[in-house]
Formats: sequence, C-alpha cells, structure tokens
Amino acid sequence: MLKLTLACCKVYISESRNKAALEMIERAAKLFPEARIINKFEDDTYNRVGYTLVSKITPNAASDISPLKEAVFAMVKSAFEVVDLDKHRGSHPRLGVVDHICFHPLADSSLEEAASIARSLASEIGTGLEGLYALFSINPSNEVQVENKISRKKKLYIQ
Repeated sequence: MLKLTLACCKVYISESRNKAALEMIERAAKLFPEARIINKFEDDTYNRVGYTLVSKITPNAASDISPLKEAVFAMVKSAFEVVDLDKHRGSHPRLGVVDHICFHPLADSSLEEAASIARSLASEIGTGLEGLYALFSINPSNEVQVENKISRKKKLYIQ
C-alpha cells in the first residue's frame, strides 16, 4: 500500500500591512509549486502574518531535497530583503523579520522526517542568509533539545 507522506510548515513573518512585500514573499514560495500555501493569517494589530505550507515529502530521502524546505527558504530570503524592522510597528514582541518556523508531520510522515527538514532549513538559513536561529526539537524520549546558531548579531525588536 502506498503511504501518503506530507509535512506542514508554519512560518511567521513580522509584516502584514505592506501588501507589496507580502506579494513578493508569496511569489517566492510559488516558485516551488509542489509546496502550497494553504492558509494565510494576517494580524494587523501585531503587524504579523502567518503562513501554512504543505507538501509531499520523500520518506528517508535527504532532507536537502524538499520542495517544502526550498519554498520556506525562498520566503525567508525574500522577507529578509523586503521587510524593514526599523520601520515596523506592531504590538507583538519579535526576534527578527522571521520569528517562528515550525514543521509538523502529516499523514504517514514521521516526526523525525519533519525534524530533518527543519534542521536542514535552519542550517541553510544560518549559513546562506547569515541568519540567527534557535532550533528546538523533541527526541523520542520526549526530552527537549536546543541548538543555537548565531552567525551575526541581530537586534531584538520588542516594543
């Protein structure tokens, strides 16, 4: 029997009012049609947008080969280019332009498969975009593991 292996990713970006910026971020994701934006939540009070993306994943394949990871990376890269936090106004505390990304297994996918994609994305953001990240994961014994990567100093934006 063929197993359905899907993963979901939630991406939160500190912008909801600049429609041109949001269009550019969404256009970046659409370059990877196998990964679809299935929901968009704009919160004007927080000036923050949340996207939900979903894609098939290949079980036991290298996590570097993932349309979901590539779409999210493209969105993050675009957000870094078009969102200016020095001009940002919103009531939500934030760590940066992109302040939350989480992956979830769906259907017959495993938590480890989703975690592998998350680790690969974090590494690519840390090296390719010189981004800062804190990676939280839960291992099979339910212990929380934390990995930090700071490749350059960033401002902490809390109003």
